Amino acid sequence: MTALAPRSCSTCNQSNMPAIARITAFAKITRLAPCRPRTMATATTTSNKPDWSPEKYLRFEAPRGRPISDLISFLSRSGVSQPQRIIDLGCGPGNSTIALKKQWPSAQITGVELSPAMVASAKQKNGGQGINYQAGDVKDYIAPPETDLVFSNAVFHWLRSDERIPTIVQHLRRLKPGGVLAFQVPDNFAEPSHRLMRDTAYEYPGPWAEYFTEDGEKPELDPIESAGTWYNSLKPHCESVEVWHTTYHHILEGHEAIVKWFETTGLKPYLDLLEEDEAAKKAFVEQYTRGLEREYPTLADGKVVLHFPRLFVVGFRGQD
Repeated sequence: MTALAPRSCSTCNQSNMPAIARITAFAKITRLAPCRPRTMATATTTSNKPDWSPEKYLRFEAPRGRPISDLISFLSRSGVSQPQRIIDLGCGPGNSTIALKKQWPSAQITGVELSPAMVASAKQKNGGQGINYQAGDVKDYIAPPETDLVFSNAVFHWLRSDERIPTIVQHLRRLKPGGVLAFQVPDNFAEPSHRLMRDTAYEYPGPWAEYFTEDGEKPELDPIESAGTWYNSLKPHCESVEVWHTTYHHILEGHEAIVKWFETTGLKPYLDLLEEDEAAKKAFVEQYTRGLEREYPTLADGKVVLHFPRLFVVGFRGQD
């Protein structure tokens, strides 16, 4: 991973509210580890870390596909009738790209993805004529000037807070007049599933503790910015901006299923740091699972409900 200069915890700079109010607000929703000026890694860079697993990711293809369908449905209802050139940033194994192609079959679509394994899986799926997949980082990719729609599903939350909005604004500004940028990101920093990742890593003693130190990599992702922050940041470049929040309630087979869900997403950076120590990795997952059992009640049939909030943002460029 590419190391960045140390800085203070982004949580403490999350919004425009006064510092004391910010601290109080976050204390009410999650027990945070102290601010640690650790060296931070750019989460979109794979480097020597284990690659993503398309097979594991697609174990939950149907529920992961719901926000894709919801965002595409909103676009079609909002007058995005027939875009000719679409870029799918962070396309993963191609499920979002194929969904875009089904909605707009005549469009030329490029799926951009950093993970070699995901690109290979997407190419194998194909999806039909007019789809092209290529390796690329969402921070560096430059869309062709004739692009009508830049679409992104569950990718921008991997960027650190100090680069997330600037990256998205750059993509927005490169759109052709009348173009649209649409994305959704998980907004689960304060959810038990993610609080427990931080608590397990930093607050509980165990053989994994030596891998989560103040001067080490930062596996936790930064909180997502507020709806007002997104609006204020994108509106100067748009005719209009739409922002909404949806919480999905996924019925999963049990607490182990929650682990399997996140081991290919938010839990992956933690597990990557333990990759060379199987015993520590196993102990970490066991402790994390015990926390899930406390936080997520078992239903009458043995299943559990995973509450999963997501933030949706759509920016409509004017005709200039």
